[in-house]
Amino acid sequence: MVIKHVERRVRLSDSHIKKLRQKDKLFSVGDSEVPGLRIYVETSGTKNFYYCYKPKNEKNWVRIKLGNFTLLNVPGARAKAKRYGAAILDGKDPVIARRELKAELNLHELTEQFYSKRFNKNYGYKPKTIKVVKTCIDVWVNKKSIKPAILQVQKENPYSIQHKKLSSITKEDMKGLHDIIRLKSPSVANKVIKFLNVIFKYGVEVGELAKNPIKMKKKHWSPDKEDNRIMTETQRENLLSIVLKTDGRTGKIHYNYYTEKALNLVACLIIAWWILTGRRNVSEGNKIKWKQISFPLKKISFEDSKVGAKTYNIGPNALKLLQLIHQERLTSGPLLWKESTKEYVFPSYNFGKKNSRGEKCTKGYFGSVRRTWKRVLKLAGIEYIPPKQCRHTFLTLLLDKSKNIMVVKKAAGHSNVKTTERYAKILDTEVVSGLEKMDQKPTKESKVLEFKK
Repeated sequence: MVIKHVERRVRLSDSHIKKLRQKDKLFSVGDSEVPGLRIYVETSGTKNFYYCYKPKNEKNWVRIKLGNFTLLNVPGARAKAKRYGAAILDGKDPVIARRELKAELNLHELTEQFYSKRFNKNYGYKPKTIKVVKTCIDVWVNKKSIKPAILQVQKENPYSIQHKKLSSITKEDMKGLHDIIRLKSPSVANKVIKFLNVIFKYGVEVGELAKNPIKMKKKHWSPDKEDNRIMTETQRENLLSIVLKTDGRTGKIHYNYYTEKALNLVACLIIAWWILTGRRNVSEGNKIKWKQISFPLKKISFEDSKVGAKTYNIGPNALKLLQLIHQERLTSGPLLWKESTKEYVFPSYNFGKKNSRGEKCTKGYFGSVRRTWKRVLKLAGIEYIPPKQCRHTFLTLLLDKSKNIMVVKKAAGHSNVKTTERYAKILDTEVVSGLEKMDQKPTKESKVLEFKK
């Protein structure tokens, strides 16, 4: 294409381009950083990046479209322009250079390739991890959310990154994406960038990407906010007395109590398990099976837990709870062994049934405990805390009683003691102990001799 333009060159930036307003005729502004890069503003207001150059021994300029400003930012346009400039300098036909650029993968294509070739259990990824990652990428990278709050954030902060060519994605793009997601959820912002970091590393590994564009400094990440709220020992015992009730005469589960209190029996027993063991809520709670439990050895085994294959000791009270449940396997009610659900300690009473939306329950184990959890907290007079705080409460109290962080590490199944150290911070054991010792007065040795008969 033959073009004529008056030379204008400034240091282009996204903010500068946003301020450019359409005129009664097409105009352009050149970039002072990368020769040949220009932003063209059409009479309609549309803004496109072009790489402009004059072929050797030719008097007219040629321009190659790089992309629309709504899809391509200044750093990305500069990266593209440099590639065209290098190709033309090497004597390569610009048509071939453009074809090669079109053949380059975009972020969406690289992500799909990663999903199909690497993101599976053969590489150590668990189903839950895969589900979480894909959901986050769909919501924040592919922008497929239907939630009003998320849509509002994306509307107020427009961006488009999923279709960008890999070579045009910059560290500024990544930081910008993080900042936008952070407006809705700081923790999710960190997760999305960490997920993308894995995908980009894969891209570098397989040769689809020259370098990883994620170069965020520590200060730019969202600070980790740990919920360190726990129950006191009294609150824990009170809550346990509400969710676990036995008949004083028979020693068996008191079915009438749960009916009178309008409490779901299985949900209450799951909560009792959380309180007595400190195990993770679903993977080591709701989902456990009888085959994982050894009553003689007082142990429970997990072939594929969050931290791999693990075996844990079961405390006396937790063992009694399991025995109570096991005794009810022939009793008519929610704990009765049925062919479809008998392998689970906490069976689903609704397995095979349809809910109000017509969806069939396909999980053999009891699912959501949320409603019962809120109700029993209210009965116990405890301000709402997430169910996971049962684990934090158990491990913190265990540290308080054992004074041994390695005991807690083993009980928790942590692979790194640094993870366990959070419970020392919650308890502040060393500080409290140190202050108590500071205030203790030295005991003087008595000089009175004991009279012996």
